[in-house]
Amino acid sequence: MKTCRKVGVLFLAAALLIVFTLPVFGAEAGNLSPGQLKKAAKFNDVDENFKWAKDAIERMCNQGVILGYPGGVFRPGNNVTHLEAIIMALRVMGCEEELEDVTINDDIKKIKLPWDDAYYYVALAVEKNIIKPEELKGFNLNAPAKRYEVARYIVRALDMESEATEHMDEELPFKDAKAIPENAIGYVYVAVKLGLMEGDTNGTFKPNEPITRAEMAVLMDRLDVFFAPENMFAGTIEDIDLDELTITLENDSETVTYNVLKHATVYIDGKYYSLKDLNIGDTVKVILDKNENVIFIQVTERADEATTTVKGLVVDVNKAKKSISLFVHDQYKEGFVGVLRVNDIEGRHYELETQRGHYVLIGEIDELEDYVDEKIVVFGKMIDEASIYMRGPMIEVTDFALLEAEDIETFYINNDTKVIIDGEDEKLSGITEGDYAEIKAKDDVAIEIEVETSEELKYK
Repeated sequence: MKTCRKVGVLFLAAALLIVFTLPVFGAEAGNLSPGQLKKAAKFNDVDENFKWAKDAIERMCNQGVILGYPGGVFRPGNNVTHLEAIIMALRVMGCEEELEDVTINDDIKKIKLPWDDAYYYVALAVEKNIIKPEELKGFNLNAPAKRYEVARYIVRALDMESEATEHMDEELPFKDAKAIPENAIGYVYVAVKLGLMEGDTNGTFKPNEPITRAEMAVLMDRLDVFFAPENMFAGTIEDIDLDELTITLENDSETVTYNVLKHATVYIDGKYYSLKDLNIGDTVKVILDKNENVIFIQVTERADEATTTVKGLVVDVNKAKKSISLFVHDQYKEGFVGVLRVNDIEGRHYELETQRGHYVLIGEIDELEDYVDEKIVVFGKMIDEASIYMRGPMIEVTDFALLEAEDIETFYINNDTKVIIDGEDEKLSGITEGDYAEIKAKDDVAIEIEVETSEELKYK
């Protein structure tokens, strides 16, 4: 991110998106330079109609982010121009000190701007990638900035353009979504997805409506919270209470417990999660609002997740439940899994009905009688001897086992589960009963399933 304050890049880039949703108003924009504007905390035109923005206006004016006009007025309903929006963003980022070092190129000099210092702001905005050089040609920076355009500036300022690019084909949930330019859909998506902006009560986004000074004051006020180091805390999670919505953090100097806002965002490895996805021992950075409630959590380092490794023969693959069950027995690595049947054709004999076919059972089979029509595991080896009494491949049985609950381990898979069969990436559907599998899991969710197909059956 092109930030000018000393704040972690990824942390701030994600956190800044958790900001206030702006209402939609409209009026004409002013063209006075910052030098002509008045820095004041009270304005006679910030009346009851703008009560929702009053505190933000006063704070941002006192900090010099947004300034008033001569005569004690703020003009809260006036539109914000592109130039003004850019300047406000640069001020909140703390970049104004860099103005004297920027170079104004010939393309920027050709732009018609209302005052000389504005050229330095534009040059700095280009340097920070808030505006691209190719966009300056024929671009009226004095025109009101529309809502979708403000979304673009903010996303770029956060260095989140690549994420916006990935979502340019999203279907946005607004009645007027078709009014959003195709090349702006991703920016609006990011802003909406992360809480920066949203539609109105009628389900419209009003992308082409201009944003007002009152709205920008609130937006800048909320952004300023995230840049302030006193509103950040870094530590290790000691406790999480999902019922009370609290989180306890510890670092080298103190242990503190914070309330967590219901819709606080949790950011892990570039994706967005909820409080329940955090683990005790995770190292995090949090952002607090003015009441010291947690509004944003970023995991900077995951705790070592407690995992287990289980090995055994696959005895069930349930595609509907997305589960896999293993027969865990240290004595055997290979076996045949199927339902025991009796075949009276050409002489009574036992067969094992498996997913790979039927196998005639010979050898140690005297004790099988009580388990006909049950699923069992047969241990032994395939033989090539032919029999005039029985047809089909034969297994010389050395032992067998019933599938009892205490010998079965079941795991579930999700979209992150990795399945490897004979060294190749595969899907759950590629696993067959009787395969030998090693499963790494957290609780009952498989993280990785590595399968070896039986050497005897691989080429049959």
